[in-house]
Amino acid sequence: MAASIQSAIAKLKHKDIRQRRRAVRMLFDADAHESVEAFSPFLEDQDVWFRNKAIEAYRRWAPMHAPHLLEQLAERGGVDGQRCVASVLETIQDVQRTAHLSRLLLTCEDVVVVRRAVRQLITTNEVTTEELNQFQNADDYAIRTYAAMGNSDADMLLGMLNDEHPDVRRQAATSLLGLDLDADQDQKLQDALEHDDALWKLAIPIALQQSRPNFVDLMTSKSMAQQRFLIQTLKETVGEADDPRLRMLMDGDGISLVARWLVGRNDEKSDVLRNELLFDERVDSIDKSRLLERLLHRQNEPVIQELATKLIENSTDELILSAAQNLYTSSTNSDS
Repeated sequence: MAASIQSAIAKLKHKDIRQRRRAVRMLFDADAHESVEAFSPFLEDQDVWFRNKAIEAYRRWAPMHAPHLLEQLAERGGVDGQRCVASVLETIQDVQRTAHLSRLLLTCEDVVVVRRAVRQLITTNEVTTEELNQFQNADDYAIRTYAAMGNSDADMLLGMLNDEHPDVRRQAATSLLGLDLDADQDQKLQDALEHDDALWKLAIPIALQQSRPNFVDLMTSKSMAQQRFLIQTLKETVGEADDPRLRMLMDGDGISLVARWLVGRNDEKSDVLRNELLFDERVDSIDKSRLLERLLHRQNEPVIQELATKLIENSTDELILSAAQNLYTSSTNSDS
């Protein structure tokens, strides 16, 4: 087999084009990675079939077996060659080599190639400050977005919140939410989020997951029209009724959100929190009645009857009284 591969490699230089084509097919069929360097002359062949085969050989074998050849492809392979190099950047183990290849691609006329090169430099932390500044001011929004992803300069990122493209603004906000900001920077971020609904909806889950100090302000800064989104996000993020984030919301004018998160929950921790909210004057009667209505299926439990009785004896709100009496009556009827 080795002899036939060597023979095929030799035939890549044959004068007869049919012999050369046959040799190319044979090497690909044999997955002969050792032949990759022999394809180099084809990078500048007048026949597009041979040029494409050379690029395909480099794509298939060079990243693992001859990564040094990719530099040649980036410099001599034209746009197609550069596209090939860009497509394999993530498969190369040598980070420094990848960074060098990425920089060779930054002048490519294909913006997709440039985007991949920029992303590679940023995700591998090989980007320089000068390059990052250059990317931040690029004409292409995707490159500016990558610049926001790799940036830890809070003031720069705050400036990017005013970018014309929403993707750039979203990435800048995401990066800012991961930084320790001073009071002035945090206020600027807060103001930007409150005036941009898309950024605000992006920030809420991140702030909740990270338990950021300002998440309560973010969640209570919007009108009732955003309640459904807030409750759904809270349900997706918080799983237990004794989660400290719920207490932070209760202490920060977000008790209604906690009450609505609690609706339909029936575990022991939720029972404790529900009992607290039902006797908290900050919770409005609609939220309280909703909590009670979802307890009808538990009407025969002594703890639920004790709760209903206590509410009937202590409440003066008609809506709450009605819900508590229905809960108590349901038990009486079922007993009879």
